[in-house]
Amino acid sequence: MGLLKDTGESLLNFSERFLDKTEQLAQIARITMEIKKLEHSIKEIYLNIGKYVYDCVNSNQRLSNTDEFITGAIASINEYKTKIEEKQSEIQKVKEKYESKYHRY
Repeated sequence: MGLLKDTGESLLNFSERFLDKTEQLAQIARITMEIKKLEHSIKEIYLNIGKYVYDCVNSNQRLSNTDEFITGAIASINEYKTKIEEKQSEIQKVKEKYESKYHRY
């Protein structure tokens, strides 16, 4: 009976680890998708800045680094980059949580 009990405990332990790992991967995938959306938003802003600069140059308007559109766009980019860093930190915390649970020395 001891062998069956040990086998049963091993299967339960494996199942628990499997479910935890699946949960970890799902959390990481969700956060990664959020990062991809933020990166896409940054690319859109870069595109809009390029269009804005083109239109200004094409119509002989003066451009300045204090231009309201450009400063607003830069502020948005910086905000998104900060959010990306926070999301990357979240991923690291999820990984560390799993590591600390199963890789104790």
